[in-house]
Amino acid sequence: MRKAADLVWEEGYQQPFIRELGEGTLQRERFAFYLLQDFRYVNDYARVHALGLAKATDPEIMAFMLKVQNGALQVETEVHRSYLASYGITEEQMNNVRQSAFARAYTSNILSIAYGKDILDILVAVLPCAWVYADYGYRLAAEFADTLDDNPYKSWVDMYKTDEFWQDSVWLLEHIEKLVADASEERKRELIDIFVTGVENEYMFWASAYDMQYTWKPEWNQER
Repeated sequence: MRKAADLVWEEGYQQPFIRELGEGTLQRERFAFYLLQDFRYVNDYARVHALGLAKATDPEIMAFMLKVQNGALQVETEVHRSYLASYGITEEQMNNVRQSAFARAYTSNILSIAYGKDILDILVAVLPCAWVYADYGYRLAAEFADTLDDNPYKSWVDMYKTDEFWQDSVWLLEHIEKLVADASEERKRELIDIFVTGVENEYMFWASAYDMQYTWKPEWNQER
């Protein structure tokens, strides 16, 4: 799966949002736009895991789904709240943010999979977020180690560079590998498509945040 998404994955790491985040030069307005969109995304991501918990029959998978759901709601959103509060953004604004077309495409996709597909599809659908963030967080921490202490986005990098995020990705990969062992080639292609679509959505999520773009054309960005 990773090989199929390699081009988008690596271009994602080189895009301006990620580079400037690592350098500490990303404009605060762009980061705030991203955080508001991601605050809403993380809540939907938790819902996907709740649906996965309901569909899973393997106790180990159930425990993982519950752990990630709680982590998303209790850890990730707290980092978002901390940054946004320091920017003067209220809880009400966080909860009522207008969702961009790009974020909506992403969350609609993973939620539709969670509602309509089986547990294997759900595991593959949540893998891009877990794996991309762990990979980018680790690489940013290593590449910008000499300047990270003075980076205003250090807390964000610190959260995603952790062993725990890597372990979640490894766990997902190991369990997906077990579940696809006897799958047909057609079924494997379906799962690869889910994975690549998720990586593409990660790319667009950051790209649209960098441009502070709610919809497909900047001229459509008027208030609603």
